[in-house]
Amino acid sequence: MTNVYRFIFLATLVLCLSVRGEAQDSTKNSATDHSYFEAGIDYLSNNVYLGRHDSLRIPYLTPTISYYNKTGFYATGSLSYLASRANSEVDLLALGAGYSYVKNKFSADLSLEKDFYNSASKNVRAETKGSLNATVSYDPGFIKPVLQGGMVFNIKNDYYAGFGLSHAFYFDDDNFQIDPSFLINASTQNYYNAYYSKRKYKVKRKNGTVALTSTRAYLPNTSQFKIMDYELSVPVEYALGNFIFNFTPAESIPVNPNVAVVTVTPPSGNAVTKTKTEKLSSIFYWSAGFTYTF
Repeated sequence: MTNVYRFIFLATLVLCLSVRGEAQDSTKNSATDHSYFEAGIDYLSNNVYLGRHDSLRIPYLTPTISYYNKTGFYATGSLSYLASRANSEVDLLALGAGYSYVKNKFSADLSLEKDFYNSASKNVRAETKGSLNATVSYDPGFIKPVLQGGMVFNIKNDYYAGFGLSHAFYFDDDNFQIDPSFLINASTQNYYNAYYSKRKYKVKRKNGTVALTSTRAYLPNTSQFKIMDYELSVPVEYALGNFIFNFTPAESIPVNPNVAVVTVTPPSGNAVTKTKTEKLSSIFYWSAGFTYTF
């Protein structure tokens, strides 16, 4: 992100934190008076997970359809299309189900997701099979703390946790909402080691038969649980009838770079092994879309 965009993003965050809006006190229960479907589509400018991403930008165009039962149970499905000029194909199919509970100022959500990635995907989570996720929050009015955590399924499972703070501002009879948020994420990184060893580097071949150069890599100590990144975001929503339009600018500040062990084998067969420290820098990305309830 350029310095101009970063300044606009941070200025918007400060403005949202300082402006006086009318905070809405939730009095809903987890059980509503009716069940409903929700369909929508979102565009993500770049796929970023815990501050990590591929060297190439991975933009997603994702249509989603969901069913919410009045008891609090729900199911959802989505297709993420890789929306780049070089390649346009389905990169991810995600199916999920869960239970959402809301009562007064307390809310909780428990969900299970199954992921199916394209065999050529460069998503840093492309070797994962799914996840079990939980989120709880309590909104006393001034600021809302959020706790989240779960397990990501892989050959060797990962565990993650996050702590966040947010405060929602409501305008236009609660139809317009701005929710500046700050989040700290911690995780193990077995998923990232699998990405390095199976996806990041590929064997280059000539005429499909003769190997030119082979590159292999792995990350040691990825089972250590540590802070991965700090995230700033300003989700914006506007409700118009059955439509909800959303826009979320975000910036991820990754920490704790990994040391990769990289082995390069040229045609001569004389392999060279080196260690490389991961280069980390803050990254700006955004998403925008809409949903329709029916």
